[in-house]
Formats: sequence, C-alpha cells, structure tokens
Amino acid sequence: MLTARMFTASFLVACLSAANPAQGDTELRDRFIAAGQQMGEGMLKVMKGCAPDIDTSEVDLEYTPRMTEAVSCVVDRHIERFGRDETVVLVEQAEAMGERPFSSLQEMATIQEDYPKLSTPAMAEFNQACGMVEASQDSSMARLMQENMAELTACFAQ
Repeated sequence: MLTARMFTASFLVACLSAANPAQGDTELRDRFIAAGQQMGEGMLKVMKGCAPDIDTSEVDLEYTPRMTEAVSCVVDRHIERFGRDETVVLVEQAEAMGERPFSSLQEMATIQEDYPKLSTPAMAEFNQACGMVEASQDSSMARLMQENMAELTACFAQ
C-alpha cells in the first residue's frame, strides 16, 4: 500500500518537475506544468498540516529545465500516438485534478482515480521513456520528501 502511495507521490512530483521551450506543443506543456505546480501547492499545504516540523521554505515549485524537457517529451509522445484533441483532454484532466482540494496525501492519491487518462499504461510508458521520474528527482519537492520520509510516512496513513 505504501509502495502504491509512493508511486503516486513520485508521479505527482514528476508532474511538478520539467524545459525545452523550443520543443513540441508549448501551450499544452505549460498547462500540464501549471497543473502539476497547483497539485504541488496542495501537497505542501497537507505536509505542513501533517508534519509541521518539516521546513518547506526551500521548496520551489518551478520546474527545472530537465523536468520541462521531460514534460515536453510526454506531451509530444501523447500527441504523436493519440492526437492533439486527446492530449487536450489529458491536460484538462491534469488541470481538473490540480484544482481539486484534498486534505491528506492518501486522499490526493485516490483523486487520481477520477482522472483515468493520467494513469494509463501509455502514460506510464511515456513517463518512463521521457525520464520523468528521474527528472523529478532534481526538484526541491523530491528532496524534501526524501529527506523527511520518516516524518511523512505518517502523512500517507492519514
């Protein structure tokens, strides 16, 4: 159960992280990134409430160039396989998920079930091929989670 939550958290961190503006559909990429940043804001709020001793002041939700490049790759591959219209639906689901409030990390993980386009086998394939999880490890959110895993474990149980 914790492994599934950590995968979901990793996926969301990856969504918070990615940047090659010359590549691909920048409008959809930028919207996908903004949705991830919005989800990151919600994650920080929950973490502050669940583990108030964790210092979140160094977390920057801006995507690194590597993270932006990974998102560009995912969006481009999605367009190539499914077309722009389907990719717009994917981005709209990410935006809707980002706008949804949640009060726990467990609730955040279950919200993803309401947005099936974000967790298809194709998206897992694209995330892997584009190095999304690896790119997300550059983010300050990923570092915060790694450095404070013991304190945050309780947050996943709430």
